[in-house]
Amino acid sequence: MCEPNISLVELTSWFHLLSFYLYKNGYMIKEFPTLLDRPPLDPTDFTTRQIRECLIAQGESYNGTVRYADRRLFASKLIFQKKANYINIDESIDKKFIYISNRQSSFHNMSLNEKLMEIANLIEALLKRDNKFISFDYSNAFLGYISEDLVKKYRKNMQCFRHSSVESIKERETCSDEQKRFLVDYGLTIVKVIHSQLN
Repeated sequence: MCEPNISLVELTSWFHLLSFYLYKNGYMIKEFPTLLDRPPLDPTDFTTRQIRECLIAQGESYNGTVRYADRRLFASKLIFQKKANYINIDESIDKKFIYISNRQSSFHNMSLNEKLMEIANLIEALLKRDNKFISFDYSNAFLGYISEDLVKKYRKNMQCFRHSSVESIKERETCSDEQKRFLVDYGLTIVKVIHSQLN
């Protein structure tokens, strides 16, 4: 499906069906991580233009021309992989993420940094009424495992993902992707408990 000159209506339909299936089952293409989230209406935008631009960027062109054979070889080596697993969230929480997101994005379509920013934003949105934090029984809600101080500490540490100052960017860069994934799971646990208790 990713080879150049995919133009038949049937092949276009298959491209979209397979993209949707792979997306819904948690797959991504390593070389094009957001493609399955939002596949182009015209598959040739990917199969011809994006693959061509990628090969040119890798120095695989001849005076600006990329041969079909090179595109076919590149397409045959694309790596399809499962996205990192996160704690599942229900639709009502995802709707809240979409509502507070600057780009109205579903949680699973966000980058790691964006997930951490929006988790911090959602915790604050859940706990604030009339610009004041509400009282919340953390001990009961989290069975004593997570305290109000730990939630405050988490929110404070996530501030670097909410701001774009030089200091914030440097602070974000000190976290590995593995650490960020842990912080996402930890934050989602906090969000889910607060959300269920408030409902």
